[in-house]
Amino acid sequence: MLKYIIKRLLLLIPVVFGITFIIFVVLNLAPGDPAAMILGQDATAEALAAKRAEMGLDQPIVIQYIRYIAGVLRGDFGTSWLSGYEVLPEFLHRIPYTILLGSLSMFVAVIIGIPLGIIAAIRQYHFVDYASLALALILFSLPSFWFAMMGQILFCLTLGWLPAAGVGSLAHFILPSITLGANILASQLRMTRTSMLDVIKQDYIRTARAKGADERRVVAHHVLRNGMLPVVTQVGISFASCMGGSVITETVFSIPGIGSLLINAVKGRDIPVVMGTLIFIAIFVGIVNLIVDVIYALIDPRVKLTA
Repeated sequence: MLKYIIKRLLLLIPVVFGITFIIFVVLNLAPGDPAAMILGQDATAEALAAKRAEMGLDQPIVIQYIRYIAGVLRGDFGTSWLSGYEVLPEFLHRIPYTILLGSLSMFVAVIIGIPLGIIAAIRQYHFVDYASLALALILFSLPSFWFAMMGQILFCLTLGWLPAAGVGSLAHFILPSITLGANILASQLRMTRTSMLDVIKQDYIRTARAKGADERRVVAHHVLRNGMLPVVTQVGISFASCMGGSVITETVFSIPGIGSLLINAVKGRDIPVVMGTLIFIAIFVGIVNLIVDVIYALIDPRVKLTA
């Protein structure tokens, strides 16, 4: 397994280079002039040309990318073109908030969604099943920004139970994590129910029941273990998406995470900030996929990890 993990980590290197190069080219080909955005529309042609040369924008795209990556390999992620701060310290300051928000959101989704999905599959066509499906449909359909604002009005302004915005304490993350985790919870519930139902209908489950095995044992030792593989995949994908998909939640609740950092950088074509953030997201997604594969092998002995 160790050889497999090392191989996957080594394969992640060209993947990150490929992703960052494509994004770098797209950002440079996008309309707009970063030099004009910094100096203003009234800047002279000479001033704009000097600024572009200072920023390295007068060089070919490939040369710009090589210079940027060379700096990244030295630990220099550049400086924000619009605000002037160093990208790496700002990123390291913001990333704990996004990781905490994503972790709490996944905790809410997993601790509620998976058990409800299991119960719904076991009690198919009963009230619990229909109620769970209705809950999943509602949570999946609600827009995140509307759900967040309704939560602020009810729990923050009306009841006064929770703070409306900011990151002063763990209580500030309760409502944002529920907001971000609501859609994920719906996905986990539906995926778990579908996966469990597929396993329950298999012949070996009927055989175990025909032999007189206790229903709890059948569910715990046969249904759960074989039905959790698609669920583990969904958990990994959802957790990875939290890192880059928390923009709306962070904006509504004024959380200074990398989601809000990324969206502001994209709007201003702040390439060093966009690239630094996306490099982390690419590495994080690759590591999460690796962890999912390792968990596969631990859950199902039939899955072999070969280097």
